Amino acid sequence: MKGAVQIIVALMLLASYTGIAQDNTKFKLKEGDIVLQKIPCGNLCDAIIETTPCEAGRMFNHCGIIHYEGNLPYVIEAIGKKVSLNPLSDFLKRDTSSVLYVARLKPQYASYIEPGVKKAIIYLGTPYDDLFLPGDDALYCSELVYKVFKKDSAPNLFPLAPMTFKSKSGKTFPAWESYYKEYKKPIPEGQPGINPCAIANSDRIILMAVDR
Repeated sequence: MKGAVQIIVALMLLASYTGIAQDNTKFKLKEGDIVLQKIPCGNLCDAIIETTPCEAGRMFNHCGIIHYEGNLPYVIEAIGKKVSLNPLSDFLKRDTSSVLYVARLKPQYASYIEPGVKKAIIYLGTPYDDLFLPGDDALYCSELVYKVFKKDSAPNLFPLAPMTFKSKSGKTFPAWESYYKEYKKPIPEGQPGINPCAIANSDRIILMAVDR
């Protein structure tokens, strides 16, 4: 309920989103904002959404971090083959949603932003983690967010939790079985991990749904 109220308030406060407006009366993305989306990519993406539920019926299977180069917004994201710096416009083209979901760290966590973005830049070029396993050798999208907003001297902003690849019935999704069979690897059921909805559900962010 708390998350739903925050989104309603954000919708009431924010004007329409038509790109990144220079006018201060319009919503403007900030450095370190986390952007979330649902990418249409078939059975596997459907399985990700089903096994990592969001609050209030929202659906996310990808996320990235806003970083400005000059006055232009980019997204640092683990997608495709590696962690990349891509124009925000490329991020927006991937789905047909009428809104952009933005997770902004609450003011008390603002000290995480600058060092976090610097860490994200260091991770550029890191291979994509196709197997969704913990470690630094490869990263998937929400793992990147977890890593960059992690401080050794403070609690993790977005803690890890045991992963599941099973539906509510307790059976592993066929899409996941086929996926890991192709890689000839066991499904990492119960391994520590994170996902876009875990970030969106966090009480350490304000989640905003902004009209594009």
